[in-house]
Amino acid sequence: MTESSSNYASEIELSKQIDDLIKQHSGFKHLQIKFNEENEKCVNLEKKNSLLENELKETDKKIDKIKLDYENEIKELKQNIQQLKSENGQKDEKINSLEEKIKKANDLSEKKFVDLTIKLNNSIFEYVVSS
Repeated sequence: MTESSSNYASEIELSKQIDDLIKQHSGFKHLQIKFNEENEKCVNLEKKNSLLENELKETDKKIDKIKLDYENEIKELKQNIQQLKSENGQKDEKINSLEEKIKKANDLSEKKFVDLTIKLNNSIFEYVVSS
C-alpha cells in the first residue's frame, strides 16, 4: 500500500470514528434530555407526595379532633346518664317514703275511725239503755 492509499484509509477510518462520535454525542444528548425529563418528573412526584403527606397529616388532625369531640360527648352523656340514675334512685326512695307515710296515715285514720265508731256505738247503747 502506498502512502496515499494509506492516508485515504486513515481518513475513512477517521471519518467513521467522527460519525460514531457524532452519533454517540447525539445519543448522549438524547439520554441527557431523557434524564432531565425523568428528573423533572421525579421532582414533581416528590412535590406531589409532600403535598399529599401534608394533606394526610391535616386529615389525621381533623379526625383526631372529631374523635376527641365524640369521646368528650360520650363521656358527658355517660355522666348525664349516671346523674339521671342517681336522681331516679333518690326519687324512688322519696316515693317509697311517701307511700309509707300514706300507709301509716291511712292505718291511723282507720284506727281512729274504728275507735270513733266504737265510741259512737257505746254512746248510742248508753242512750238507748238510759232512756
